[in-house]
Amino acid sequence: MHPLNPFLRAFFRSTLPSQCLPVNHHILLVPTTESLLQGRDRETTAPYSDLAVSEEFLSSHVIRIPGGIPPGSTSKDGGNIRETKGKAKQYNTLNGRTVVVKDTYVYSNKGFKSLTQAQLLTDTLFCPDIPEAQQWLIYYISRPLVGSYDPVRIVPATIRTAAQRAADKPKSSIPSASDVKKKDIASFTELLTAFPLIARQLQNGLDRTLREFAAQFEGPVPNKSSRAPSVSSQRSDYSSTSLEDSLASLRSSVSGSESSIRLSSLAIEPEEDSMRFALESATTAAIDLFQGVDRQQLSLLGATTDLSGPVVERMIERHVAEQLHETILFPRICNIRRSEDLELEHRLRKMANIDIAQVGIPIEGGMRGKRDMAIRIDRAVGIFKKMGVASSPQEMIEVLLETAKTVTATPTTNVGKPGTRPDGTSEKPSIAMTINADALVSMLLIVVIRSSVRYLHARLSYMRHFVFIDDVDSGEMGYVLSTFEAVLLYLSRDSDALRIAARKNARLWKATRNGNVSDLRKILQPDAPWIADGQVIEEAPSFDDSFRDQDASSLNSRLNDLQIEQEQQSSIPGGDFAAVGGSLAHVFPFQKPPTPPPEVSQPKRKRVTMAKLRSASVSSGYSSPSRSRSKSIDSTISNASAGDSSLDKISQSQGLGGDSILMMAIENGQLASLEYLLSLDQYFPIEFILEDANNEGVTLLVAAVQGDDKNLTNALLNHIIRNAPSDSTLRSYFVRQDSKGRTFAHYLFNQPHLMETVGEMLPWRLKDKNGQTPLFALCRSYDHQEYRWMVETALTLATNTQPDQEPLHLADHIDNKGNTLLHIVNDPHLTAWLLRHCDSDVNAANDKRFTPLMMASKYGRLDLVRTFFGDARVDLQIKDIRGLTAVELAKDDEVRNRIDDLVLLSTRPAADGRITSVVRSFFVEDATVRLVLKSGGPNPNGTITVTTCRRSVADFEHLAKWLSIEQPASWIPTHFNLTSPFLIPSKPSRAVLRDIQLRLDAFLQCLLTHSTFSTHEMVWEFFLVPDIDPAMLAERAKHKAEIRVENVRDDYDPITDTREVESFVTHAKDQLRGVSHAVKSLIRRTNAQRVINSDLYDARTLNNTGVATLQFLPRKYLTAFEMYTKALTPSESDPLASFYYSLHSIANSSTAVLVALGRPTSLIGSMNQARRNIERALGSLSRQSRWTPNIGLFDETRRSIAAEAEEKATKAQGELDSLGSELRYTQQTVAAELAGWQEQHVKFGKRMLKDLAKGMVVKEKARLEGMKRALRELQR
Repeated sequence: MHPLNPFLRAFFRSTLPSQCLPVNHHILLVPTTESLLQGRDRETTAPYSDLAVSEEFLSSHVIRIPGGIPPGSTSKDGGNIRETKGKAKQYNTLNGRTVVVKDTYVYSNKGFKSLTQAQLLTDTLFCPDIPEAQQWLIYYISRPLVGSYDPVRIVPATIRTAAQRAADKPKSSIPSASDVKKKDIASFTELLTAFPLIARQLQNGLDRTLREFAAQFEGPVPNKSSRAPSVSSQRSDYSSTSLEDSLASLRSSVSGSESSIRLSSLAIEPEEDSMRFALESATTAAIDLFQGVDRQQLSLLGATTDLSGPVVERMIERHVAEQLHETILFPRICNIRRSEDLELEHRLRKMANIDIAQVGIPIEGGMRGKRDMAIRIDRAVGIFKKMGVASSPQEMIEVLLETAKTVTATPTTNVGKPGTRPDGTSEKPSIAMTINADALVSMLLIVVIRSSVRYLHARLSYMRHFVFIDDVDSGEMGYVLSTFEAVLLYLSRDSDALRIAARKNARLWKATRNGNVSDLRKILQPDAPWIADGQVIEEAPSFDDSFRDQDASSLNSRLNDLQIEQEQQSSIPGGDFAAVGGSLAHVFPFQKPPTPPPEVSQPKRKRVTMAKLRSASVSSGYSSPSRSRSKSIDSTISNASAGDSSLDKISQSQGLGGDSILMMAIENGQLASLEYLLSLDQYFPIEFILEDANNEGVTLLVAAVQGDDKNLTNALLNHIIRNAPSDSTLRSYFVRQDSKGRTFAHYLFNQPHLMETVGEMLPWRLKDKNGQTPLFALCRSYDHQEYRWMVETALTLATNTQPDQEPLHLADHIDNKGNTLLHIVNDPHLTAWLLRHCDSDVNAANDKRFTPLMMASKYGRLDLVRTFFGDARVDLQIKDIRGLTAVELAKDDEVRNRIDDLVLLSTRPAADGRITSVVRSFFVEDATVRLVLKSGGPNPNGTITVTTCRRSVADFEHLAKWLSIEQPASWIPTHFNLTSPFLIPSKPSRAVLRDIQLRLDAFLQCLLTHSTFSTHEMVWEFFLVPDIDPAMLAERAKHKAEIRVENVRDDYDPITDTREVESFVTHAKDQLRGVSHAVKSLIRRTNAQRVINSDLYDARTLNNTGVATLQFLPRKYLTAFEMYTKALTPSESDPLASFYYSLHSIANSSTAVLVALGRPTSLIGSMNQARRNIERALGSLSRQSRWTPNIGLFDETRRSIAAEAEEKATKAQGELDSLGSELRYTQQTVAAELAGWQEQHVKFGKRMLKDLAKGMVVKEKARLEGMKRALRELQR
């Protein structure tokens, strides 16, 4: 069967392989199957699957390396890796073109029509399905080198609606000039950078304008002449005599009347007026300068950008303000408004502890609604703080607008609610400004208090008076600025109630954090005598000095405070705590209790809609709703009151982080405070406790379990269990997640004893935002004192609460990085339990493609490595994203050596109990390969003594050479025609490295089971002696060969009749040829099966790519397809791979025996030649005596010829006798070794088949488990 890859299929069908001889001097650069099947040439639009069959395409991807020596190297190994790794290498292709390889990329060069590059992905050895096939070195590349690659995307098969088709029609028309992508210019500085000619013409004029402005205000910053009135005077002026006048004035100033001119209560100072006039003049001058720029440049600006005249004017205005902001404008304005800002900042510091519910914000939805409101306000506070670093009034207005939109924004994720998509995102815009005016003022009020931004009065004046082009008196800007002004006015003049409520909150919070139960009882349960009319006669409360208002020393302030306290006390008998202090209605129309009750019904509530920002002028397109602020405020009556300091409010007040007083008691470890507060059911019912959470979503129980106080956690948990309405309520409470997605169970590592109480109610499979389940979080707590007990208990509970009552599915506990429990567990006993009793994928890889074994090796956890080695499912040869195995990822050499020992001990021992194997191979910097040989011998006490040696490929070649010299009659596999892994020095082939290790290990095993060499001293020295001297061993081998020849001549009688030997050799060869042919045929079929398995995985991967485009399929189906494909992943340690190399070992040994059986035939031929020499010598002697005359003159010649003939005959006879003795020795040796080989062949074959069957059972079981996991994903 031909491979799936179009390149490989076409290449081995062509005649090109016959041109690539020798094979190990060529490399195939094969584009991935996906790139060929899902790509096309951009120029010809032909798919690459069709282009791949051309000989030009094929030969352009075949690299020829003459002599097997990489370019620029002097040796076959490739020179020094460190020196050549980063250098570019130029290679010739089969058709004479050149490619350049640098690092992990290959670039097309000379001879290619277009220059392209591709990445070297992985390397492998490919054996085609042909007789006597050789292995080809393949480097997979990311894309073809020929043509211009254009990926072909799969278009989802979806039915488009009529609206979508209509929207696509204009796109199919001829593109106009306006469709050309234009420059995106956001500021005037970017404009000057993008158009240097304009900048050159403007630079001098702009600098002169700015210098003229600065010259007008070169003197020191003037101090404001008049001091701001005191607090008491302000309060008396605005709260007594002129209340109606100030209210009418403020309402008229913020109302959206028919006139576009707004009368603000913020007066402009003379210094500000002069700077305003100067800035306006500077801005006008700058605009005039811009209008005087070359018309050609202005035309170019209009053609290449979307900027219009008004937009450029705004940019210029903002640019001028930014240039003058830090040096002149803002410092002077801050100094002018200094007294007002200092007073305001002093007041704001005293309101820092105010609660959201105490500023008049209408809150719906109970504690959840309040928490959502707090989160929204926190986001708005973060945005409003940007005003502190704003560099222009325009930027400050943008910050203020964004703040207003943020506090009134609707949530963007409402899973399960109407009008939402399946992913939880709302179909409506994320900002819907449909909130009434008084709520917006209250929200901005709390934002201003919590933001701690300074110079607010100066910033308001800055925004009001120093923006000229935009209309800040109407529209969206005018609305927000009016609201902001009203907030500052209230905070400056009428915020006593808020300060009193903030002081009471601070007192309550302090008592709670300190565990002062007596103070808590005085605050929450005041003991007061009752009188007939229900009033309480008591002095005004005395606050701590730290919370005393230093500005409340005036008589008016004291009377106001006393009135507030009396109003609070008068509400105690009825149980309803009225609003304390005045509302915001006297400044901005907040609601206050009408007296007497109105006779008419409440008017219909109006809503205020704030449109989004537009690019055009704000004042040009606003409708009447954006101008109807005063009407909305006048007609709105709020149900909440500002500065509410009733016990209901302060008992449920929250800090800046949303912490209630219960949360404060828990976080500060105050058990007494918590127990007292839990006893107040009228303030803290069970519903409140279950709903209580801070802004991060942390519940009371989660906060308690994060601490170290077990008694506090037990008290809270017992209270919740006793008062919870039902078990379902408890389960729902335990499922609640915080902002990180974590539940109460995620923090059990702090107090694991709680698992014994509520362990069966916990959501063990619920994941947080990092994908970690509670069980995962517990397994990560490596340094816990009770780690093993804690994790064992959690594993038992998680298994028992699993719905299907099957073994624990570790696939339910994988985080977002792909880590399983096997990746993170740090205890060998627990790891063994997970491997033995859980449904686990022991070779699961995380996002870095690290398996659990790799993680244990990387961090030096030898006990875990030993545990993983005990599981037959663990694959030792899986590679990470960099192509490294677990051994290569080891922390240090010591860990690597221990892993080598484990690899050795996993090898089958010999009959004497000794284990010897090539356990590892690696590259060294001199561009050679080193192989680690280990041999372990058993000791009487049950231990094993392990010796380690490092050998090179040349050492193995020398060993085979020396053994063949000593024992020429013995069979020995000498196939060392190995491919060099350094043909591409920048990315050496690890597939070739692995192949070398397996083949040399098989060679060593053949020697250890050899009937002759298994006891040879040189073989034992090879794996027992770390350092050997090749010259000494070669000399010793030659000397022993000479001795062997003499011993054979003396000890073995020569064979005279060779027919019996010839018959034996012929029969043995016939039998071995049959075995060899059968083995090679089996090798071919095994190789074909390996290719099919690999192609099946590739086909499934391509299928997943297509299935992923089916939009109607639910996500779980796609996940199931991926899980099924993952179960088909091939590996180098696949049982078929081991079987393949075992068959190769048998084939090599049978070939070596055939070579040994050819030696007797060679000796017989030499003997026949010796006989002919004898006959020739004797024949020449008889002929000489026949034809030589019997004359005395020739007697000497006749005798010399006869002597020479006799000498030749004698020498030939001696040679014949020597060959006869050698033949007898060789016959006996070959016969004995053939018998031993046959015996070992049977044993090795049976063991090989058993290993294959066992490995396939383990592999198919693991694959079956993977398929079950895929089916279980579909059943969710």
